[in-house]
Amino acid sequence: MTSCKWRSVVRACICLAVAALALAPGQGATAVFAQAEGRVPPAETDPKVVTVDLARAARAETTRMRVFVGRVAPLKVVDLAFQVSGQILELPVSDGQTRQQGALIARLDTVDFELAVEQARTAYDLAEIEFNRASQLADRGAAAQARLDQAQANRAQADITLREAERRLEQATITAPFDALVARVIAEPFINTTPNQPVVRLQDVSEMRVIVSLPEEIAALARTDGESFVFTATFPAASGYEATLALRAFVTEADPVAQTYRVEFAITGEVDPRLLPGMTAKVTGVPATGAEQSPVVIPVGAIDTTSDTEPQVWVVDPDHSTARPRKVTLGLPRDGNIVVLEGLSRDEQVVSAGWTGLTDGARVRASGR
Repeated sequence: MTSCKWRSVVRACICLAVAALALAPGQGATAVFAQAEGRVPPAETDPKVVTVDLARAARAETTRMRVFVGRVAPLKVVDLAFQVSGQILELPVSDGQTRQQGALIARLDTVDFELAVEQARTAYDLAEIEFNRASQLADRGAAAQARLDQAQANRAQADITLREAERRLEQATITAPFDALVARVIAEPFINTTPNQPVVRLQDVSEMRVIVSLPEEIAALARTDGESFVFTATFPAASGYEATLALRAFVTEADPVAQTYRVEFAITGEVDPRLLPGMTAKVTGVPATGAEQSPVVIPVGAIDTTSDTEPQVWVVDPDHSTARPRKVTLGLPRDGNIVVLEGLSRDEQVVSAGWTGLTDGARVRASGR
């Protein structure tokens, strides 16, 4: 190539570069060469829009049906015993019988107790007569005040002795403290018993309960949002009978081995007469239809822990692409997600990453767009 032609080519390249700089002032050499090669660089991003990761609140997995094994139990179990010593003469109960409140359960030989009452009553009557005599003499000035005070003290002591004897007579008889089922007769008739030695074990079956050990995530929802679940129970020993359960008691101390929580449900409605304490129950928990607010799960990273009072999340308005903080009530974490019990609805979008530095109403856009 001749020098004249070479100079023409160089001059043409310089002109092309100058023209490119004139058309795109402030752009670097990369942009110039990109235009020269026919490539257009991306537009400059808006510094007022924050790029974040978004996640959608999903229904908690616990809303699917869950099945547990439970055990039927009475409302309470009581071992009855005499508070005095004596020989059992009457024990008109047997295992499995029912007794109404106030019905006779057991009675000791009461002869000695009745004699003690008569003796105490005689002593009281004598003390009462002595007090009246001393009082009359004191009114006429024929007796000293000291005699009247002594007579009054003797009467008070005799009254205490009488009441104690009457109470011991009452304690020689045991009656049913509630409508009960006789679970076990421990003592035998005609034996001598001592105070606090169990005689009969009674079960209060006025309300039958089902005891279940629930895993921690189900137990948390049952305790804080029990209305979102419907618990029912079926029983192998009572085929065809299905009972609706209501939460009654919740033990907040977990089993140290199984990490489960003991929960007691009451059987609502009429109880099948075939049910007995100790029988096995199959407990089923299903989501309540039409629940206004069900628990949802979101990524753990969506929880803004910088709040001074309680945790919050940044909820995105899809119509305006803005994010606003919202207080939430949390459940337990699971598999990288966490349960939100209150404050968030299903399908709402939250900022799962990049919420640091966000302000109320900040404009956001999803990363990758």
